[in-house]
Amino acid sequence: MSQQRTVHISSSPPSRPISGSPTASPRAAAGARSPTRPPTVGQVNPHLVCDVRASLPFLPGYQFNFNDSHAFDYSNTVPVFKEERPGIGGVLLPGQDEKRVQTSAHQLQQLVSDPNAESVPAWIAFDRKVLRFYAYFQEAVQERREEQFRIRKVNILFYLEDDTVHVIEPRGQNSGIPQGTLIRRHRMPRPGTDPHKAQYYLFSDLSVGKEVTFYARTFKIVGCDAFTRDFLTSLAIPVAPNSDYPNDPYESHRREVLARMRPTRPVPPRPSLKKFLENDRKVLRFYSVWDDTTSAFGDARKLVLHYFLADDTLEIHEHIAPNSGRDGNTAFLKRGKVPKRIKVGSSQAVVPRSEDFYTDRDLMIGAVLNVYGRPFLLCDCDEFTKEYYRDRYGLHDFTSIPYDAIYLEHAAMPDVPLAPLLGPLGGQVGSAPAPAAATAYVPPEYNGWGSEEDSLGSCLALTPKPPKKDVKKDHYYGQTVLRFAAVLNTARQVDRERRFVVTYHLSDDTVHVFEPHQRNSGIVGGKWLERCRVKVPGSSRSLNTHDLYLGAELVLAGFPFVIIGADEFALRYMDANPHQFPNHMPRGHTMAAFVPSDMERGRVRFADPDPEAVRDAAHAGNVPSVPGGGAGSEVEGEGMARFDSKAALGASV
Repeated sequence: MSQQRTVHISSSPPSRPISGSPTASPRAAAGARSPTRPPTVGQVNPHLVCDVRASLPFLPGYQFNFNDSHAFDYSNTVPVFKEERPGIGGVLLPGQDEKRVQTSAHQLQQLVSDPNAESVPAWIAFDRKVLRFYAYFQEAVQERREEQFRIRKVNILFYLEDDTVHVIEPRGQNSGIPQGTLIRRHRMPRPGTDPHKAQYYLFSDLSVGKEVTFYARTFKIVGCDAFTRDFLTSLAIPVAPNSDYPNDPYESHRREVLARMRPTRPVPPRPSLKKFLENDRKVLRFYSVWDDTTSAFGDARKLVLHYFLADDTLEIHEHIAPNSGRDGNTAFLKRGKVPKRIKVGSSQAVVPRSEDFYTDRDLMIGAVLNVYGRPFLLCDCDEFTKEYYRDRYGLHDFTSIPYDAIYLEHAAMPDVPLAPLLGPLGGQVGSAPAPAAATAYVPPEYNGWGSEEDSLGSCLALTPKPPKKDVKKDHYYGQTVLRFAAVLNTARQVDRERRFVVTYHLSDDTVHVFEPHQRNSGIVGGKWLERCRVKVPGSSRSLNTHDLYLGAELVLAGFPFVIIGADEFALRYMDANPHQFPNHMPRGHTMAAFVPSDMERGRVRFADPDPEAVRDAAHAGNVPSVPGGGAGSEVEGEGMARFDSKAALGASV
């Protein structure tokens, strides 16, 4: 049976014994005589040396030889200065009789004395051992009626390895006081000592119920943690029980004021702020699976979904297995609100509603989330999420879907998609069905980013190519531009007075909208819609010439418009090309076909008609005349809707 080894703690490495011999010369002994200092244990008495020398003959072998003591020595071939070396004859030098700087290691050597103990440095014996004391100090407050003093609570940390002290004040909410580290970690000198012979605080100076002074500030210790109490008790140092902090009058006053505080006038509720204050740092966690096996080199991927209750935002991180060949960045989707359905086309200008985004009601085990066209199956959640749904919605069934088993089955049958293997939502894994017949590739729905042709190229090829232009159409209609006057079809009087210029490019069927500046209207004009293709609502086709005529209703960027007029060039072009504009009502006389470059554009003033009257008259077959427009025009018809494109656009046509 092995014997337990005892560790002896030392604060400094062992030094060489003092050199010397029992023989010395009388002159050396007389020179080192100090009659005012009594001899100590282990030193040679110079008076005794003189008496012995006088009684011995002056022959070889009967002489005492005292070697001169030296403070400069070598330790492991390194020159060192040993301050503790005595003077000649072993007599201490002036100042060496003062008490040495005491450390915790010295005290532990006295408390735990074992001659068979093994010497171990203090920085190894007390590595990462810290004593924690709870204390407070009273701070005077000047020129305040509410309080005369303040009780500030602190934590005192004592590091046993080097006798350093660290004082920290816990941060309080809305305290208005710079809190945190009050005294940085260092050896704390005791007050009232000589700076050149200063002594430092040791662990025995700190105990429950004592008062310590750090730099003229007195701290009252009221308690300690369990480790500190056990450590001091094992050394037979009595520790008083923990006590409470004294009452702070100002904190009691503030609690009473806050309890009586009530709103004195009606304030509109702010549910977002209330929701943030109640649910801050509360996050729901779901474990999900994304089946990406239908794409090239795709596989089933594990992801972790975080839902922040404070602002109803989502973030997704991917679980990347070691040696998977994927990048180490786990961020899959940055934090933000995730829409349930992606808006197609330019309808993103419409302000989305709150019910258009995913909330905590939509998240549950077995639910499938459509995150920007990618289906995520929620398979499991953590304990906090289960507790939240149990308390808020009364749910108790949180049977997880074993997606690890699904992964193993999918690895055995990589040609079978992951979705048929999921089975019912209760977590049972279904059997793999027979492979379905190959079907035509259906590209995903357009998400509104960039042009549709450009986005479709990334779905058809690994290296997308820019969409090709219709060279023949661009050659014939490259410079042909039709301008129409339009107004908003709305009941708001402010929007009914706004005027827009809708420009249609025949070369690529694109549209851009410009709003002329109107003085004293309160609306800043300028470019309203960038040149782009516009989807027709309820259809997959883009806006073309069949949709352009006087009185036509258009939906541009989610806003309804009514065409109320056109410039002279657009009217003559539509009259001459009825096959391109089948819904346009030509004017009374017949015009021969013409080349667009041979037309001259008319310049008449912008009109202010009623959009409903223009639309009704256009459906009846009569194109209404625009009041104030058409005077002095080259073409005189049975009333044509015209406007001055130069005045509207603010530039030469």
